[in-house]
Amino acid sequence: MSSVLRGGRLGATRSEVVKFISSLYDDKRIAHATVLVNEAHVIALTKARAISKSDARRLLRALRELENRIPSREGVEDIHVIIEEYVTKHAGRDVGGRLHLAKSRNDQVVTAVRMVLRDELLDISNLLLALENTLLRLARKHLRSAFPGYTHLQPAQPISFAHYLLAIGDSFLRDNQRVLQTYRRVNKSPMGAGALAGSSFNLDRTLEAALLGFKGLIENTLDAVGSRDFALEALNVLSIIALDLSRVAQDLIFYSAADVGILNIPDGFTSTSSIMPQKKNPDPLEIIRARSAKVVGNSAAAATMVHALPSGYNLDFQEVTPLVWHSADTLKSCLRILAQLIPGLKLDEVTAQRDYLQYTAATEIANILVRDENIPFRTAHRSVGHAVKMTLKQKKTLSEWTRAEWERGLGLKLSKKTLASMTKTLDLVTHIGYYRTKGSPNPKQTAAMILSRTRQVRLLSAENTAAHRKLKNSLTNLGAVTRRI
Repeated sequence: MSSVLRGGRLGATRSEVVKFISSLYDDKRIAHATVLVNEAHVIALTKARAISKSDARRLLRALRELENRIPSREGVEDIHVIIEEYVTKHAGRDVGGRLHLAKSRNDQVVTAVRMVLRDELLDISNLLLALENTLLRLARKHLRSAFPGYTHLQPAQPISFAHYLLAIGDSFLRDNQRVLQTYRRVNKSPMGAGALAGSSFNLDRTLEAALLGFKGLIENTLDAVGSRDFALEALNVLSIIALDLSRVAQDLIFYSAADVGILNIPDGFTSTSSIMPQKKNPDPLEIIRARSAKVVGNSAAAATMVHALPSGYNLDFQEVTPLVWHSADTLKSCLRILAQLIPGLKLDEVTAQRDYLQYTAATEIANILVRDENIPFRTAHRSVGHAVKMTLKQKKTLSEWTRAEWERGLGLKLSKKTLASMTKTLDLVTHIGYYRTKGSPNPKQTAAMILSRTRQVRLLSAENTAAHRKLKNSLTNLGAVTRRI
């Protein structure tokens, strides 16, 4: 147990208990931020005249020495007492003993966690932007590349590869919006809340927040230290990203399977079997799928940990924080791999000519019957379904049918115009040009969506850059203020 906490109410804590409750390993993540929190607090104490300027100088000198070299040792509870020990040793007991005035580990730790988490959120936002740009670049090349849209894992209707890529991109775009919205709530300062009730010293909490780059306060001091909803929100957002990643990974695994063969994954993102020489296994995608589950699990675990906790600080919170870091690290590695893999995807050139995919034109054939023959859609649906059944029984394709076979299969007399329209729509590249609905795979609609998404990505990128700049400027200002003192 640290010497700074011994000799008061309790005797020594058993060494195995200290080891059991210690967060020192995970505190490495917040160590630098914790030093900065202490620096901002010393400046606020100085302004409040709670400590003298000469004492502040000695405290800040010791803290600045710690910024890039924080010692570690076993047998202590956390990074906070190590920092206080170091400052006390180098500034003297009388001066070092003033560092913890008007603050608690409770407000100090949650402030440092928020500082690191906001950086992680901006990093994840940047990686999502990179992935989005990668998807948009590939989509521009495939506006007219036919691609089977699936429902129930069965070929359903023709779309374009660009339309599929945009669907993926839109989910990641919403994820990025959620990340930046979460960032705004994370970027509020709890510092100055103390253990739960603030302090009788006239500490300027707004000054501390500004020095540490926060935009505003978590005002209520009990709420500031006694809540972890910001961490749960971050974990939930990260879990949604993980779910999106897992779906993309599963799609690419399926589309690239040898017996499906719609997409080809670059060799650099695959491996072969130790025994079967023909194999091309999508190992990185399988790992993305598996690790995404861990991120979702972290969110559920954290929610269970804070369930029904009493108000105020509880050491249970200490177990939530590592889950946040694990989820952030996992997602960042997955996003990097996927962003590198996407540009190398190759669409099989003969996808649109595959016989079995002609059946995905069935819905449009029914639409043609409704428009040209003026029959109810349900009647058209039943007739086309019967025709498909007949071609499968004959082991033919729809394009091989004669007019007489169509009329017999549909149970309808067809005009030349109707038959010509049906024949054209069996060409999947032509087919996707028939869509009219806004947001459909029609190349004009898809091109408009690409333009719109490009603008949205630029706006999100500008917001991310501005947030980075504000944090950098605030911490530069903190350094300048500490040097002046």
